[in-house]
Amino acid sequence: MKMNISRLLIPITITLLSSGIIFAEPCREPGSITRVKNRSAGKYEYVIFDVRKSEDGDQPDFEVKTASPPFTDYSGEETYEIPGGKHKSIAFRSVYWMCEIPERYRLPQTAIKGIRMLWSFEGIVEFAVGYRSRSRYLATYSYDAGSVRKVVMKFRK
Repeated sequence: MKMNISRLLIPITITLLSSGIIFAEPCREPGSITRVKNRSAGKYEYVIFDVRKSEDGDQPDFEVKTASPPFTDYSGEETYEIPGGKHKSIAFRSVYWMCEIPERYRLPQTAIKGIRMLWSFEGIVEFAVGYRSRSRYLATYSYDAGSVRKVVMKFRK
């Protein structure tokens, strides 16, 4: 009986692993977000998104909005707690979304209190950033850096 169960589990496991259902591949495709990190320098703090340049050279399409809790996933069933008195969301459109985005945060900082990927589905990836009420969101800008386009959200401490 043990032999029959293992013969069944091995093909199922291999199928799930190869299909990406269990483990998503790291983001390496053109148009994917390859990394998200935060940094602090002087009076400012930053959330930096690395977006791999697309083959046609198009700029990443993103939109920043003021956001407020409750924060939910795409289905609306799971709620996320994101620290901070104020919040901004950033939604990237037309990105490769079926991969694992490495997130490297050092939190909480003076201004930035929380960062969370809310959802990724059908070419859209959305993040929320929580920051303290006394701090100020200044701008979002982007620039080229080798094979990636950096999209930077800037906050005053």
